[in-house]
Parts: sequence; structure tokens; C-alpha cells
Amino acid sequence: MATRYDQKTKDEVIAFIQSYNEEKGRGGQSAAVKKWDLNPVTVKSWLSKAGVETPGRRGKKKGKAGKAVRSPKVAAAKSGRKPGRPAKVAGKPGRKPAVVGVGDLAATLNRMVAIRSEIASLESEYARLKAIL
Repeated sequence: MATRYDQKTKDEVIAFIQSYNEEKGRGGQSAAVKKWDLNPVTVKSWLSKAGVETPGRRGKKKGKAGKAVRSPKVAAAKSGRKPGRPAKVAGKPGRKPAVVGVGDLAATLNRMVAIRSEIASLESEYARLKAIL
């Protein structure tokens, strides 16, 4: 069952985190979680409701999907592959990834129509060649 904390405890935790971060630069939230045996998500919500900025990853650059961008060497080390090698793509080789944007929908539809017409011509050629044998 969830524990309800009174405002005094919340204020005490927030003050501790702020003083810890001022003194050591960062790590106040983790220290408070260990000291009071709290859930980190709970502490983060208290900090955001109090309007307290916490130091951490805000210096990292963000990529397309909002994820932190790693250098190629770090990314290679994390994935267990050698630097300079391309990442493995799931699926069969030569296949294009699934359509993401709505603007690509028309292009994909036109491509499908062209492929279907090519399949139809190949099937008719197969039938013609089979009849000859």
C-alpha cells in the first residue's frame, strides 16, 4: 500500500536535495532516496512540483527521437561491436524499413502498384514458358 508523506517531510527531503547538490554538484536525489528509503519516482515528482531544477543529463545533445547522442566509439562499445562497422538491421537484407511518415504513404502506394504490375507480368511470362514446356 502506498505511503502518504506529510508536507513537512517533503519539504525536508527537497531541502536536503538542494543542499546536497549545492555542496557536491549532483546526486542529492539518490542520496535522499537512500537516506529516507523512498521511491525515486516519488522524489522526482516532489521536486518537479516544487519547481526545483536537478542537475544531471541536461548537457547531453539530443538526437531525432529525443535520445541522447553518443559518439561512435561509445555506441560501438555499448552494442558490443567494433567501431566503424554498421549496425545490424533487423529483417531481411535489401529490404527498406517500414514507412514512418504520412507523406511517404503516397510514394509507398505507388511503389506497391508498380511491384504488383511487375508480379503480374512475371506470372504471365511464367505461364507462357510453362505452356511451351
